[in-house]
Amino acid sequence: MFMYDISNDLQYFYDNYVRLGVKLRQQLAGYRDLNINRLKNGLDNLAKETERPHPYPYDSKNQGGYPMHTLNQDPNNDNDYDIDIALIFHKDEIPENPLKARQRVRDALCKRCTNFTKEPEARTNAVTVWYAEGYHIDFAIYRTYVDEFGIERIEHASTEWKRRDPMEINNWFAECVSRSSPKANSKLGYYPKVAEGQMRRIVRFVKWFCRSRTSWSLPGGMIVSTLIAELGVYKANGDCDDIALYDTMVALRDRLKLSCKVYNPVDSSQELTGKTEVLNQVTRLRDNLNIAISKLDVLFDQSCTREKARYAWDWVFNHEFWVKKEITEVIDFANIIAIARYSLIIRCDLAKYENGPTYKQYLSGSSILPKGVALKFTVVSTNVPQPYSVRWIINNEGDEAQEAEQLCWESSDSGMTKWTSTAYKGNHRMTCQIEKNGQVMAKAVHIVKIMRSGNTRNLSSSRRGFG
Repeated sequence: MFMYDISNDLQYFYDNYVRLGVKLRQQLAGYRDLNINRLKNGLDNLAKETERPHPYPYDSKNQGGYPMHTLNQDPNNDNDYDIDIALIFHKDEIPENPLKARQRVRDALCKRCTNFTKEPEARTNAVTVWYAEGYHIDFAIYRTYVDEFGIERIEHASTEWKRRDPMEINNWFAECVSRSSPKANSKLGYYPKVAEGQMRRIVRFVKWFCRSRTSWSLPGGMIVSTLIAELGVYKANGDCDDIALYDTMVALRDRLKLSCKVYNPVDSSQELTGKTEVLNQVTRLRDNLNIAISKLDVLFDQSCTREKARYAWDWVFNHEFWVKKEITEVIDFANIIAIARYSLIIRCDLAKYENGPTYKQYLSGSSILPKGVALKFTVVSTNVPQPYSVRWIINNEGDEAQEAEQLCWESSDSGMTKWTSTAYKGNHRMTCQIEKNGQVMAKAVHIVKIMRSGNTRNLSSSRRGFG
């Protein structure tokens, strides 16, 4: 079947915009090493305070997309990178209770981690640290011991100690890529035209698709990798990556039409989509794949041109490499003239909880925040003569806000301060208007970027912030 060949463009896009590259990989490795040192120093602080030993982990392992070589550049240039680290302790050198084990690591990090947007948190499966630069680190806690039969065991600190090897997923994925990707066979005289490890590139392209819009909340790398590695989903092609990618997208869409449930590839008793939020992400992936595939129909038209092909792939990747986009904004000059006489300055500060003490100012659109951070918006100054009223308007974007029916809401009874919080992935807008006699006299806008991870369980507001 004819398909317009765009494989050279796809390879250039992959090399220059998708894969991390040596410099960025080294930078992320530096973050990892820095935070392991912070942990060790924090454990020393705890040992000194309590006058009891707080041993270091005797080993650490990279987990997730970094060692699997499926971690991409951030499509939105927000440094929204996950760094997953397994910390391995001897059993007798970490608390017996798994929650207390995670809390010890959290407490040690709190001693040394100062440049964060949210305090280190002992979550269900890891201790997470969110940094102002945008990246966040998940420290998974493991312990090892030798059982009564002389067998070395390794367990993960989750809701309970669960037997799990931190390298098992990495090894599984490496085996899948090696086994499934096209490779040369001299006996059969077969020499593929594509580079080695095609399956890994296809995973990375689909991961990019999942993060190509700030408004989308689609599944993360573990679920994408698991789905593509399933039998019959990844469609290898020794001639062209673009054909392999298209065929895999179709097969993945068809697989998700049957079921959106996904299970851990090394432990089928564990459902990765057990939480409603995650299952919804996979459902949205199915629906967006269906749209993307329809956009690519033009590739199979004999009259397809290079321009049409690039435009079609641009819908998949949403990147200026494919089609230079010109954004035209309609300007309301009448409104500008009406409010030009007066000024308004607002600021946003971060807090652990609503009405609590603030710990850091957040500049408009300056970095990406985790979910579950309280935001205090304040009118700093205005030259509008009193009396006047203050109206706060929130405009959210994205799947999560839409499903929660929180795309837009406003309040005119909050005075000079408005509390809200980070709840939905995407780029959101807080608008403050000073109004007098029914007219807008001054206006200020503050952009808040919210990442896909985190939680909102500590928030008390009935209207959850950018939500």
